Amino acid sequence: MTTYAKNKVIIQSHDGKTTQVLSGLDFSTFQLTITKNEAYQLDFTANDDGSVGFNLLTVENIVIYDGQKYVIKQVTDDNTDGKHTITVTAMHIFYQLNNIFQFNVKTGDNSFTLTQALKFLFNGVSGGYSYRINGTFNSSKTLTDFGNTSVVEGLSTLKDAFNVYAIVPDNMTINLYDEKSYVKKTYKAFRYRHDTSSMQLQYDSSTMVNRVQAVSTAETPAFSPFIVQDNDSISKWGVHDGARVESDSITDTNAMKTLASQSFILEPTISITVVSTENDGVAIGEQWHVLLPDSALSTAVEVVSVVTMPLATTAVQVTLNNNRSNFLDAQRVKSEDLKQASGKSSMPMWVIGEV
Repeated sequence: MTTYAKNKVIIQSHDGKTTQVLSGLDFSTFQLTITKNEAYQLDFTANDDGSVGFNLLTVENIVIYDGQKYVIKQVTDDNTDGKHTITVTAMHIFYQLNNIFQFNVKTGDNSFTLTQALKFLFNGVSGGYSYRINGTFNSSKTLTDFGNTSVVEGLSTLKDAFNVYAIVPDNMTINLYDEKSYVKKTYKAFRYRHDTSSMQLQYDSSTMVNRVQAVSTAETPAFSPFIVQDNDSISKWGVHDGARVESDSITDTNAMKTLASQSFILEPTISITVVSTENDGVAIGEQWHVLLPDSALSTAVEVVSVVTMPLATTAVQVTLNNNRSNFLDAQRVKSEDLKQASGKSSMPMWVIGEV
């Protein structure tokens, strides 16, 4: 692929026969959104300058930016007060795999390594797509009736089955990572009021699971259904039931308990969003520290989403991971704040806030 300067946005016809620089681009609208295992897209508006590039802004044509290809999926053609503009949403070319299917099926229960499953999923797939495994995935997994699926849905199945930490496209090469290979320590920090103008911590208990039913679905069940629960989490947060966990191959109750407990989310999650004054140098998969001096919060976090305006001087919105250690760090700070607030009050705590 031809290399262009990073500040150039290229538009290409679907058949690849026409390629032009987009000269009418409104740089202030050009937004790149990358979220781990979820989103990879461009949004922008262009002004009608009569150019070939502007007239190529139609669905299924290609946008090329910073070496990556995106397919135009949504177009708004706007004529207002004598001004003609087009607003575009373009998805990374990886998402074309939503519409490319592996129709073959491995019927019944079959044991796969990750390499074997990917080879089957991509066998005969059109478009020149390929995959690369980064890290170590040694164990085999049993997949039932695997196939007859879009490649994206198949990748989602494999992500869950093999505990793939991140799936990252590089044009038509699909990279699958374990956590060790994906997360990069940077020894950098987001410090509120220093290099971040905004910091939000959002708590969510809706996804918690601390009790499930374990069931043997073999033709001759190896054990009766039983409950698996985490007593510490239940004592702290109450019962949060999850969907029952089934297996038709596990016959040992201890092994079944281990499988069932893998579905637990024992603490509420915390999502940290910061607005960084830096408009470059933040990437998903990097590990940063978050420092909130007013509350003494300090916790190591992984960047899981970045929204940038790379052709303007706008700040970056960064969303950071919500793992258990981050929640516990925040809860420790909240507990200290509560103690201090309680010590300052001469009223019983149950009265505070009443009219």
